[in-house]
Amino acid sequence: MNLTDRLKRKALHWSLPLPFRCRHIEYSALASADDDPGRPSERLFDVALGAVAAARRLDLSWISKRMVSPPYYPDVWPGEHYKLLAALVQTLQPRRVVEVGTFQGLGALALKHALPPHGELITLDIIPWPEIKDSALRPSDFEDGRLRQVIGDLSVPTFFSSFASTLTGTDLLFVDAPKDGRFERTLLQHLATIQLPRQALVAFDDIRQWNMLDIWREIARPKLDLTSFGHWTGTGLIDWNG
Repeated sequence: MNLTDRLKRKALHWSLPLPFRCRHIEYSALASADDDPGRPSERLFDVALGAVAAARRLDLSWISKRMVSPPYYPDVWPGEHYKLLAALVQTLQPRRVVEVGTFQGLGALALKHALPPHGELITLDIIPWPEIKDSALRPSDFEDGRLRQVIGDLSVPTFFSSFASTLTGTDLLFVDAPKDGRFERTLLQHLATIQLPRQALVAFDDIRQWNMLDIWREIARPKLDLTSFGHWTGTGLIDWNG
């Protein structure tokens, strides 16, 4: 029985009531840090401090204006990760950013906001963005060639193999995928079979959600939990070759 199954069994046994009321609540767990297999690197501290400082000065209200109704997530920080995503790009100045999980395009727009002139952003999903209800993306966002969408599932070996050469040139990989307890673990296994750039950082969304707890915990590479400055459901940053 893995960690997630054990935690689920305990939660069912406890039958805990919700401790307070709010718009959205998720179960999570607290865990000791001294025995975590992945401790932060000095580079992660430097990147995090730089990104947090940059996020304070960012204005993403133009993305919020594309949303059809509140909450206007790009304006919420900390608590939502969009300003932090843009700030990571501003701090790292990556040549290539890959986003896993396009959905309504808010993350893609935030990432592109600070993309350097020579940079490119590739966003992946299994559904083309025009088919997503209330998408914030517009055809004009793709006109300069710095943003493109690729349709495919990185947990499928054949597709991962076809996309591997792109990943080997990726400086920042942002994973905002299904959190189904399978995809993220499979992706991590696939990534371990290729060589990412020496400076590559991998960011994971929702690391404090129930299905992500054991996946994030098991990562033995240098990593840093940035939830207090990112997404309320968890933001984690991995120094892949640290």
